[in-house]
Amino acid sequence: MFTLGESLTYYLNAISSNASVLTKLRNNIERIGLSPEQGELLDDIIIENNQCNKQAEIYSSVLSGLMDARGTLVNNNMNIILKNLTIINTIFLPLNLIASIGGMSEFSVMTKGIDWRIAYTLFALAMILIGWLTAIMIAKLGGWQKKRKLIPGR
Repeated sequence: MFTLGESLTYYLNAISSNASVLTKLRNNIERIGLSPEQGELLDDIIIENNQCNKQAEIYSSVLSGLMDARGTLVNNNMNIILKNLTIINTIFLPLNLIASIGGMSEFSVMTKGIDWRIAYTLFALAMILIGWLTAIMIAKLGGWQKKRKLIPGR
């Protein structure tokens, strides 16, 4: 799409240059020695060139609009992805904090009177419970919402 837009810019430039040359040629018909029929033909060519220029400008503006729309869709998709990653990060943030504060060596010292299998199982269950509660809290606050349709009527 970008290559097409670039080619269209060069095409518009060439058409504008042709218009300049044709106008100079039209202004110097007598000096060049063209007949009146050839002058009328030159007028027709100038009209056709102007129409071609307008059509190329229309195509250029339509293509520019399409590229802008594509960029908007890409940005919307990126925003949704970043939002979801932020939610996941928010859920795991308290879990990482708890795991780092009560690191494994301190946790073993704090629970030395309890069998390690029971202590670590309870620790894992507590982490799962905290993560689950955080996810529920984010869902209730509106972090996760159903996807909205971008195109009305579909």
